[in-house]
Amino acid sequence: MKKLMCDKCGRELSDPEAIELVLAGMDAWQNSVRARGEEPRGIFPCEHYRNCRGEMIIVDDQEKPEKSPGKLRSLFRRKS
Repeated sequence: MKKLMCDKCGRELSDPEAIELVLAGMDAWQNSVRARGEEPRGIFPCEHYRNCRGEMIIVDDQEKPEKSPGKLRSLFRRKS
């Protein structure tokens, strides 16, 4: 199941009807962002956009979160 999450504050939206409404208004939001001279990061503004300035992105509810310490450790290995 798909859900939307704010890329700044982490607010989640998982109601299927609400997600359909967001997807219907996605083009209008992205066009308004481009009209301001910016590139949209997400598909719609967060409910708390005034405070967090975040945008909603689509995430898969079934995916397991990656363990960042292991990933970071592999990126910054010390070479002897």
